[in-house]
Amino acid sequence: MGIKETFSVFGYGIKEAVSNRATYPYPDKPLPIQKRSRGMLSLDLENCIGCELCFKICPSDAIRMQKVDFKEAGFHTNARSEAPAIDFNKCIFCGLCSEICPPKVLHHTHKYDISTDKRKELVYSPFQLREVYEKLVKPYEDEYDIIKFQKAGQPQKTETNATVQTETQNNKVSENNAASIPIKPSDSNSSSLAEKESKNDKIDNTDNTAQKIK
Repeated sequence: MGIKETFSVFGYGIKEAVSNRATYPYPDKPLPIQKRSRGMLSLDLENCIGCELCFKICPSDAIRMQKVDFKEAGFHTNARSEAPAIDFNKCIFCGLCSEICPPKVLHHTHKYDISTDKRKELVYSPFQLREVYEKLVKPYEDEYDIIKFQKAGQPQKTETNATVQTETQNNKVSENNAASIPIKPSDSNSSSLAEKESKNDKIDNTDNTAQKIK
């Protein structure tokens, strides 16, 4: 390589060192995340029912049911006194556990940078998963669609229910108004009444003429 090529290489290096980065500036700035991305799992331990469905459906065998001490928890969790513990060394972030969970207490967070030098630190107990829920999910419930649709087994009220209620109220009002309006007799009824009255008049007239003749 000649002198010209050497200076051109050095010039290119200096230019790139001064200019902005071509790649995303991580970890100085966190990466943008989509709304429904599947990051680290969290657990709403207080509403867990201990059904073991997450443990049974996990394809990578990353979930284990662990006994929960009521005294340590500070509240009554479930009749089985157990909740899921997750090994993120095995977790593939498939989302099956959060989908099958009946009370919807397992939620994917937007946290993705959970790497560490020690494998033991990636095994989270139910209480550690609860801390993640309290810090990353609970304050930002609107950002997580899973919680928006169903939280702790209670479906959220939708706009359709509100519209149905308004329609039923309008129907009740219309029925009350209809009941207050007097009912007019139909033409057939009025004609029959008129015929009866004319017949009665004829009978009265014949009676009067018969009395006069006598």
